[in-house]
Amino acid sequence: MEKFSYFGLNCALWLFNKCNFYVFFDKIIENMEFPVSHIQEKYIRDISIADPFFDSLRSDYVGFDIWLSKKAEKGEKAHILTDSDNKLLAFLYLKIENPVDNADINPQLDTNYAWLKIGTLKISPHGTKLGERFIKRIFDFAISNSIFNIYVTVFEKQDLLIKLLKKYGFVYFGKKGDELVLVKTISTSSRMLQGDILLDYPSIATGGDKYILSIYPKYHTGMFSDSMLKTESYDILKDLSESNSIHKVYITKMSNIEQLKRGDCLIIYRTQDKNAPNANYSSVATSLCIVEEYRHISSFENEEEFVKYCKPHNIFTDLELKSYFKTRCFPKIIKMTYNVSFKKRVVLDKIRKIMGYEPKYWGFVKITDDMFLNIIQEGLVNDRIIIN
Repeated sequence: MEKFSYFGLNCALWLFNKCNFYVFFDKIIENMEFPVSHIQEKYIRDISIADPFFDSLRSDYVGFDIWLSKKAEKGEKAHILTDSDNKLLAFLYLKIENPVDNADINPQLDTNYAWLKIGTLKISPHGTKLGERFIKRIFDFAISNSIFNIYVTVFEKQDLLIKLLKKYGFVYFGKKGDELVLVKTISTSSRMLQGDILLDYPSIATGGDKYILSIYPKYHTGMFSDSMLKTESYDILKDLSESNSIHKVYITKMSNIEQLKRGDCLIIYRTQDKNAPNANYSSVATSLCIVEEYRHISSFENEEEFVKYCKPHNIFTDLELKSYFKTRCFPKIIKMTYNVSFKKRVVLDKIRKIMGYEPKYWGFVKITDDMFLNIIQEGLVNDRIIIN
């Protein structure tokens, strides 16, 4: 089984009706919290091939065990996610092809570039948007290896999967036997941009305004799971939609938030730990997001609409959100995409030096283009996806 493509993803996406559309999907479990570890890159030889997680793959693809054993023997790795009992929840195999393997692909992919092939992806779905989390992991892996062309083969009947991939910029390219070939080119120049935040994801078009947006430590990692600090325990990570989703909803009462508009850039700033002696080295910039929209709470017709909008992408419970709607204590809502986790966290001391002045309030601060670029450079963000 030299060529192998397999997908499972969370089909309870809130964007669609709940459904079971692949025979290999496990039963969807709703409204539950699943403690998980972080996504790990692990040698396939250290993963049990006999794990029942792979049973559906064995039944659908003859020779799967042989294929996986060969990958293990070659010392190859996969990206996996497990729960607190070390039970597999997700498995992702990625392959860098340079040159690309064009066997049976029509028309052929451009051999002038290196390609990342999404080989094997299976996710046990349970309504927590793990599909989006692994889409982000695929992009992160590609960018970290300076690869900006990605392809995948998928059966036409996998319509929800295709919709998910197309949502983030994959397009139909051709066919490989009975499968469709979808490709994604990560934009690295202004001429490649499509002018759509999701289709251009994860690339950053920097034409909008730039801000620093603060978030308390107790909320930070629950929403920005790939941006947790080395000093934090993986025990705080939960398999919840707000952790896994590419989209985040931030509610607040801070002044001037209402000036935000679609396309503005937000540097996420994790505030000082409660017991930290000095904010200079415990407050850090961790992530880069793009504003999808700003809304005031008065724009929602009722409580149900407000909760439905916020809940899949926000750290608060239904009860808390209902309370906020009634009291209007946090009337300003930002919806944003989680594009980049900084490789290096940028401490407040460094941010102060870059800015050259002390804002009156660090909760929400407008910054210049130069400040923005200096901060993300300090965060070791791949500058090829930062497009002026």
